This record gives sequence, C-alpha cells and structure tokens, in this order.
Amino acid sequence: MRPRINPLVFLARLLVFFALTYLCWQPIAPSYAQFLLRAARVGVWLSEFSTDPLWQHPTELLIVPARSPTAIFYLHQTLFAQYQIPPQGIPAEWVMANLVLLIPLMLATPAPTWRARFLKLGLAVLVALVLQVIDVVVGIKAFYSSTFRDTWSPFATKLYQFLDAFFQSWDTQLFPFAIWAGINFRQLLPERLFAPPPSRAAATPAAKPTESRAERRRRQRRS
Repeated sequence: MRPRINPLVFLARLLVFFALTYLCWQPIAPSYAQFLLRAARVGVWLSEFSTDPLWQHPTELLIVPARSPTAIFYLHQTLFAQYQIPPQGIPAEWVMANLVLLIPLMLATPAPTWRARFLKLGLAVLVALVLQVIDVVVGIKAFYSSTFRDTWSPFATKLYQFLDAFFQSWDTQLFPFAIWAGINFRQLLPERLFAPPPSRAAATPAAKPTESRAERRRRQRRS
C-alpha cells in the first residue's frame, strides 16, 4: 500500500528539509560545480561531432576559482582568439540551484523506508543532472549561433535561442516540481484511479445450487 501524503505533515517536513538543505548547500556548491563541470564536458563533447574541422570538439570548459568557484567558463579554441572574445561564463549557481528545492521535496515525500526515499532522491538528482548538462550545452550553443552567424543557419539560431530561454525559465523553480511529480506520480493521485476493476466473478452473484429431484419430492411431502 502506498504511503498517504498528509498535507500538513508534508509541509512541515518540507520547510525543515529546505532550511537544512539551504544551510548545507553553500559549502557543497563549489564541489558540485566541479562535478557538473565534468559532466558538462561530456555533454558538450557529445554535441560537437561535425565534419567541419572548425566545429570538431572546439569548446573548452573550465572553472576559475579566483573569479568564481561556481561559474563555468567556456571558450572556442579558435574563434575566440581570432575575434578577441574573452571566455564566456555560465552562472552554474543558477543552473544547479534547482537541487536546493528538489532535495527537500523528495525527502519530505513519505516512503515505506528511508532506503526507498533515498533511492528516489538519487533518481531525481540524476534526472536533474541530465537537465543541468543540457542547460549548459544549450547556453553555449545559443551564444555560438548568435555570435558566429556565418556558420550557423537562421533556424538553428532561433531554435537555440528558444531552448535557452525555455531552460532558463524552467531550471530553477519548475524543473524540481516536474521531476518530483514525475517520480511520485502514482503517490500524488487518489488510489481509486489505480484500483483494479472488480472481477466478473465478484460482481455476479453466486448461482444457487440446483435442487435434486429427490430433495424436491421430500419438500413437497412436507408441505
């Protein structure tokens, strides 16, 4: 049986876990930014397979702790030097800030055991990481397509600008709720929606056993 969500208990737990996560996030954020940097490097590398040597894995990602311990900087190894463009930064603290809301949501949701709760939390963080990497990749592509228009089609420019605006509007507040609701979908809906339909045997009243001829004669004699 699925654990029921008590709104008041859930809200109290959510506020407590949110306060704890918020206090712990600041010292953890630089380490997570380094982890996100490595994951984003993989995502950018996978997105840069091209027959054009100019766009065959040209992007370099790095973090400069002296400037910001959480900002991810990127540069095109050829074009940035050619056009004297400084490394561009992506504020990773905004990209990964959705975890500050996602973690409390997952921990506040009841589960049969704490092990099941942390397994759901791990799945939620994995989904969030994938979306964060896509957010970084799309941000880089949006800058490339709008800056180097000679090598990008108008359609690609508009597409990446749309995706960049979409992810920026979703990543901090809406993605956590979407991930949380997707993982706990069945638990958030009434149980009757998932109850199996009654079987025909249970719905049909049991037939009375047929009366034998000898029993019918004995009943008639008694009457």
